[in-house]
Amino acid sequence: MTKFAFLNTKRLFLALFATALFTMAVRETLDPDMWWHLRTGQYILQNGIPAQDVFTFTVPQNAWVTHEWLSQLIMWLVYLAGGLPGLILFFAALIAVTFWLLYLACAGRPYLAAFTVLLAAVTSAIVWGARPQIFNLLLTAVFVLIIERVKDGQWRVRTLWWLPLLTLVWANLHSGYLLGVVLLGTYAVGDVVQRWLAMPTERTLEGTAVTHLFGATFASFLAAAVNPSGIELWIYPFLTLGSGPMQAYIQEWHSPDFHQTYFWPFAAMLALGVLGWVLQKERPTITELLLFLGTGAAGLLSARHIPLFAIVVAPILARSWLNVLPGSRLAVGESPEQPAKPIFAVLNWLLLMVAVGTAVVWTSTKIDNNEAAIAARYPVAAVDYLAASGLDEARGYNSYNWGGYLIWRGVPVFVDGRADVYGDPFLLYYRRTFDVRPGWQEPLDEYDVDYVLMEAGSPLTAVLAASPDWTEVYADNLAQIFIRAK
Repeated sequence: MTKFAFLNTKRLFLALFATALFTMAVRETLDPDMWWHLRTGQYILQNGIPAQDVFTFTVPQNAWVTHEWLSQLIMWLVYLAGGLPGLILFFAALIAVTFWLLYLACAGRPYLAAFTVLLAAVTSAIVWGARPQIFNLLLTAVFVLIIERVKDGQWRVRTLWWLPLLTLVWANLHSGYLLGVVLLGTYAVGDVVQRWLAMPTERTLEGTAVTHLFGATFASFLAAAVNPSGIELWIYPFLTLGSGPMQAYIQEWHSPDFHQTYFWPFAAMLALGVLGWVLQKERPTITELLLFLGTGAAGLLSARHIPLFAIVVAPILARSWLNVLPGSRLAVGESPEQPAKPIFAVLNWLLLMVAVGTAVVWTSTKIDNNEAAIAARYPVAAVDYLAASGLDEARGYNSYNWGGYLIWRGVPVFVDGRADVYGDPFLLYYRRTFDVRPGWQEPLDEYDVDYVLMEAGSPLTAVLAASPDWTEVYADNLAQIFIRAK
């Protein structure tokens, strides 16, 4: 019987850890932007990468920087192969791989590292789903793993030169590639400042290695221009970050509200990071301070950045608590080759099979309930009515949150989640009607809107119901449809 057949505590723990990562990541396909990402992937496969909007009747002339084109193409191919269940499994696997790589980047394996990564995973779970942003998390973890292994002396410095190639791929998956460039630059600057202003540590890179790191940073920045939009992608992330309406109206761009329990893991990571530095004897390095404070500030400004903080900070957190708990069982564990007694090996296998069985049941349940979850979130029945009445080919004013789903159903939209395509002036114009401000009818008249599809009970539907110019033709618990009165 092989050594692995005697499943000891350490191997069981790692198997349960990997199973937990995948199981946690299984989510219904409810992201509002997933729908237009899929249709974009289909369009790219059939027609090539669009340079202008192809889904609306309001801004067909507007330029579209399709910075997620490769992610969208991958998503569509996965959908063709496995439908929505395939997307659920694919993105759950991507998330599990992401946090397994992060585990490999952390000190204190298996126990301390695993618990740290589980906290990071829970912290980042606010953005999980079938969406291109998951590729950002994956590549951030890859960058962190490579740099941390080089700083630990486990991998050669030349490994850093894989990062520009990875950046080239990243820039075609998502404009979040800039994080990788900034991450590299922060490690480089931090180690230089550490040598100039503080005492170098055994993890501080030597001069030659820092030169390689700066070189990889610059080469990564240049590599990002190898994409269909060219050097325009260099400035695109800053345009997004500088959009007032996006910051004001899109929830994940808001600062975290710590009254909401799903932000508490973020607060816990912040607190544990500071506490670990207070309790350990060694001072944090300049690089660690820059990474922790920089990503922490970004997470406090926008919830969208919290998952990136979790990934970047997890190795720092594990390392500081390893210094706080030197030699403890939590930090170092036991020998991986120490076999369990036969009776305990059998019990361990039973426990693992129960865990795997639970994961299979959980995953199957999520897949089976996916359509019902979609119907509870999106106006499935209302769009069925549009199709049956012929309104699906007319001009409609729709909820921003439902624009992506309408695109999926082949309905021309007034607006959808591609805020960058519409631009700030148009989004503010759209909100005039949505918020029922003075002149709220003007957007409806200017764009010759034939019907309005909006969440049931919204301020706009209340005004339309009282207006002699509009007639309600459909209503359910989720949506209402109004058409112009004849």
